[in-house]
Amino acid sequence: MADPGELWRRVVFLFRRRQMERDLADEMRDHLERKAANYAAAGMNPADALHAAKRQLGNAALQQELSRASWGFPTLESIWQDVRYGLRGLRQSLGFSTVAILTLALGIGATTAIFSIVNTILLRPLPYQDSERIVTLRSSTPIFFNAEIGISKPNFDDVKAQAHSFESMVLCEQASMTLTGKGEPEKLSGALVSPNFLAFFGAHPEIGRDLQPEDELARNSNVIVITHGLWQRKLGGDPNIAGKSLILDQKAYTVVGVLPAKFEPQGEFYAPSKLDDEMAEERRIPGLWAYAKLNQGTTLQTAQPELDTLTARLAAQYPAENGGMHIKAHSLQEDTVASAKRGLSILLGAVGFLLAIACANVSNLILARGARRQKEICIRAALGASRTRIARQLLIESLLVAMLGGAAGLWIAVLGIRAFKTSAPPDLPRLSELQFEPAIAWFAFLLSSLSGVLCGLAPALHTSRSEPNFTLALEGRVRATLLRSSSGSRLRSLLVVSEVALALVLLTGSALMAKSLIRTLHIDTGFPTEQLLTAHVDLPETRYASQAAKQEFIRRLRDELAARRELGQSSLSDQGMLNNTEVSQIFEPKTLGLDQKTTTLFFRAVDTNYFATLRIPLVSGRAFDDHDLDATPVVIVNESLARRFFPGQNAVGKILQLGTGPDVPHQIIGIAGDVRDIRLKSEPSPEYYVPLLKSGGMGGIHIYLRTHGTNPESMAMALQQVVWKVDKDLPVSHVESMATTIARHVAEPRLHTWLLSTFAAAGLSLTLIGIYGVISFSVAQRTQEIGIRMALGAERTNVLQLVLGQGLRLTLLGTAVGLAATFILGRLIASSLFEVRPNDPATLAGTALLMLAVAMLASYIPARRATRVDPIAALREG
Repeated sequence: MADPGELWRRVVFLFRRRQMERDLADEMRDHLERKAANYAAAGMNPADALHAAKRQLGNAALQQELSRASWGFPTLESIWQDVRYGLRGLRQSLGFSTVAILTLALGIGATTAIFSIVNTILLRPLPYQDSERIVTLRSSTPIFFNAEIGISKPNFDDVKAQAHSFESMVLCEQASMTLTGKGEPEKLSGALVSPNFLAFFGAHPEIGRDLQPEDELARNSNVIVITHGLWQRKLGGDPNIAGKSLILDQKAYTVVGVLPAKFEPQGEFYAPSKLDDEMAEERRIPGLWAYAKLNQGTTLQTAQPELDTLTARLAAQYPAENGGMHIKAHSLQEDTVASAKRGLSILLGAVGFLLAIACANVSNLILARGARRQKEICIRAALGASRTRIARQLLIESLLVAMLGGAAGLWIAVLGIRAFKTSAPPDLPRLSELQFEPAIAWFAFLLSSLSGVLCGLAPALHTSRSEPNFTLALEGRVRATLLRSSSGSRLRSLLVVSEVALALVLLTGSALMAKSLIRTLHIDTGFPTEQLLTAHVDLPETRYASQAAKQEFIRRLRDELAARRELGQSSLSDQGMLNNTEVSQIFEPKTLGLDQKTTTLFFRAVDTNYFATLRIPLVSGRAFDDHDLDATPVVIVNESLARRFFPGQNAVGKILQLGTGPDVPHQIIGIAGDVRDIRLKSEPSPEYYVPLLKSGGMGGIHIYLRTHGTNPESMAMALQQVVWKVDKDLPVSHVESMATTIARHVAEPRLHTWLLSTFAAAGLSLTLIGIYGVISFSVAQRTQEIGIRMALGAERTNVLQLVLGQGLRLTLLGTAVGLAATFILGRLIASSLFEVRPNDPATLAGTALLMLAVAMLASYIPARRATRVDPIAALREG
């Protein structure tokens, strides 16, 4: 272990170096003068005395160096000398420095930006207390096609009472209410929660109190906790808000608390859950979201077997309701970011490829520069520099380039993060948390260090192997030709092949994503989406509690819309289009004499103008009319339902037994064309339609307008005025054209495709530069050979083919490796593609041909230069 006193002495010497140099020189001069004086006193003449004194003292320069070595930190000083020498060299080679720094800045900046995004969205723990222990519970049953959905209240209570793996469990139900009395009516989204919900997530109101168990028991007590955003936006940040009332759905709710700004996960308000009798007792209604917190030391893998045992017990205990049911626990972290995980992982891999291409490119530049510096390096070796010292000098120069590139890349990363946040779809999870953080600068520093080592290690080891005596004996072009060793050529070729392979993988991935996006944008939805405006109106239960009140509102709204002819055709439904919302009904195929399992059918309630307004074709039969309200219950089915349950028959006139209680016979009066009305990429499923005025339980109305103009959203204010004419307290929400709805569906894949294409274009450009650099260097090194060939009668066409052939061979090898990698890695993006296979032959062939074209372009310019070599001048240089 080093002596602290010695370390301190060396540190002090660093700051007194000039004085120490002067003292050392004075001391050595004094010694020399004393020795000379002694010899002169013994009878020598002054000149001989001085010569004898110098001979006795030895090599003065060596003595000084040995003395200096004991002053400070020789190794650090040596490295600092290498750094200064490297900076001078970079300043003298501005062309090389600029290209290398910008190349690495692009790779490091893009990688840093994407890593920052991935770190914030995917890796960082959620901002909740004990977030790593929070799981979601979801159930699945054959009735709902084994899709994982919510959980029913009775099943939740049983799991909570019997499971030992969980510390606590809470429930919530998504809700929306209309706020009035604070400016224009506004629809607020929020949640109805169990009493300990907020405390479960570690949220404690900064004003007022939390929801209490007695709030849930007192059914007539309406209390609410609001978020910081709502408090600021609609209530002006009133510090005395606790105890005041808000009018929500025409009822007064007392604000008992305001949450801190950092906690807004479920909406803008939280109210006590007050389930109706059906929701509280029916096991087959999985409409609630359940969260559980694992015990300390319990993992998801150990908790799931207990859940499986409980699920089997509940299925056996309640076979009619829970037959085939499974309850599965999922990490809340994984659940929250699941929709973004695959896309961001693909981007992270793609940007890693881009950085690798940049490093390979810079490595080739360093190799070429090292070849031009052979004489300098050999002189240093001849003067005593070891191979390790030379390799260290070259590696430090690479690290300097990488650090400068990292500094520039950090600026690119800041701009990239801001651009991503601006252009990303608003529903991307945790987007609001994304920002540039100081910790990312450390990541950029580490990435720059790694890039410097990757770029410079192989070139440094290769360049430092020169034999100084042999190299210095050579002159001119002969030396350059002999220095073109096979190992250096192989290394440069390997780097180019790697660049081509990586660029091809990027290019193919971006082409597949672009093709998938184009297919998505051209999906046949089954109805024209042009000039179609959609909107939603909530019908509060407090104001529209009865079926008659809802029907009256629908009639009045329909009449008002029909009277405003400038709005165009109009229609009403109980559901929106392409909003990922499913409303389904249990159906027994056995009622039709079919030997099929119990299933569910999607359905929606529509008015008489629905098919005409949306222009959904009626394949057979007729649409609804007002006479259907008083007649036998009727339905219209889609083609998928007709094919599945009435194969080879005309379904019109047939009977379907539908209903939540005793099945009610419904006569099929029409068959409508299949449409994609739930999810854009999902194939149409069996679905039926019922008359809107006869359906029950309508919580809201969706409005559809087929407008006359090309900008449907310009009708938004006119539509709001129509609704206010019917009820002045109802806001119109989610007003957007169908084109906007579809754009929202493809926003995330569009962003990923754009970014991946940008990375692919950058990678292709860097590959072009890399091929050009290698071929140019090869031509420069082979100038004498080319001159000899031409002097012996070679045509310019032969020289052109010779050089182009070199570039073509490297590109073909890289293309083969890239295609093989694409076949292997294509499976990683398969789930992100729509109607496109990851090994699509046309795409692979197109990208391979593009890569070959780019390689030929990069090789052609140096090849043309080679054909203009003057044989006489080339031979004279040799």
